[in-house]
Amino acid sequence: MRAVTYDSYAGPESHELRDIPIPEPGEGQVRIRVTAAGLNPWDWHIYRGDPWLARVSFGLRSPGQRVVGADAAGEVDALGPGVEGLAVGDRVFGFLGFGGCADFAVAEASKIARTPAGATDEEAAAVPIAAVTALGGFADGGGCEGRSVLVIGASGGVGHLAVQIARVLGARRVVAVCSGANAAMVSLLGADRVIDYTRENVLDCGEVFDVVYDTVGTTRLTRLKRIIASDGVYLAAGGLGGGPLLGPAWAIFSAKAASPFARRRVVVVGTEPTTEHLSRVAAWIEEGCVRPVIAGAYPLERTAEAFARLEAQHVAGKLVVQVA
Repeated sequence: MRAVTYDSYAGPESHELRDIPIPEPGEGQVRIRVTAAGLNPWDWHIYRGDPWLARVSFGLRSPGQRVVGADAAGEVDALGPGVEGLAVGDRVFGFLGFGGCADFAVAEASKIARTPAGATDEEAAAVPIAAVTALGGFADGGGCEGRSVLVIGASGGVGHLAVQIARVLGARRVVAVCSGANAAMVSLLGADRVIDYTRENVLDCGEVFDVVYDTVGTTRLTRLKRIIASDGVYLAAGGLGGGPLLGPAWAIFSAKAASPFARRRVVVVGTEPTTEHLSRVAAWIEEGCVRPVIAGAYPLERTAEAFARLEAQHVAGKLVVQVA
C-alpha cells in the first residue's frame, strides 16, 4: 500500500511516499481503508521531535519508520479480535495517533465512531483531535451553559470548532479573537462579536468573561485576568512558539505557574478522542450545529506541501489529505 512515511526527526521535506505492507488489526482494533486524513499540529510536533520532550515518548534518537497522520476517515476493512458494534463496510472516522496518510490504517475501536450522516470523509477526517480538544476543554472547565466565552485563536483548527461547540453547549455569549481576514468566517460560525487582533487589543474589549479558551497563548494570564471573572476559568490549550524544549507547552506551564498570582483557575486542555466524544460531535454535525471548515484538500502525493502550509500557523479551519 502507499504511505507517507518518515524515519528521522525533520521537516515535511523528509517525508517519502513509499510502498509498505498493509497493517493487520490486533485485539480491539479495526483496519480502515482510508479515504481522507486530517492534519493537526500534533503531527508536525511529533515528526519534527519538537519539542524535545516529545522524543521521550517517540524515540530519543530516532522515531523509527512511522506513517504521518493522526486523524482519518474511511471504511472499515477488517476487524480484529474482540471488536463489537462495527462491521466491515461501515463508514468511520477517528483518532489513530499515526498512520492516516496511507491507503490502510489501524485504529483502536475505542477511538473511532461512525461518520456523521451527510458529512463527507474530508469533513469527518478534519474533526477528531480539534473538536474533542474543544469539547474536552469546556467540559473540564465547568461547561458553557449561561456563561460568556472568549475564544482566542478562533479561526484555527481547534478555535473555529470551539466557537461552535461553545454555542451548542449553551453559552450566553461567544466572543472570538482572530485576524480581520477571517472575521466573516468566524461570525458565520456563531460568534456574537469578533475582535480583530491586528487592530484591537483584546484587553481593551470592555467585557469580562466566565471562560477564556486560549489556543495561542500570546498574552500572559497575569494580563488577561482583568477580562476574566473572579470565579472564571482560563483554558490553556497550547501556544505558538515556545522554543525547542517545551514548544507549545510553554504557554501551559506559564499559565499554571501564574495561576496563584492571577487568582484565576487554570485548566490544561488535553482530552484524547474516544468513541463517546466523537459520537457526540457527530450528532451535532448531523444536526447542522457544528461544521468543520476545510481550508484546503491535498492529494496524498502533496502531503508535504500541506504540512508546510500547516506549520506556517495561519490556516483558517482545517487541512486534509485526500487518500483514495
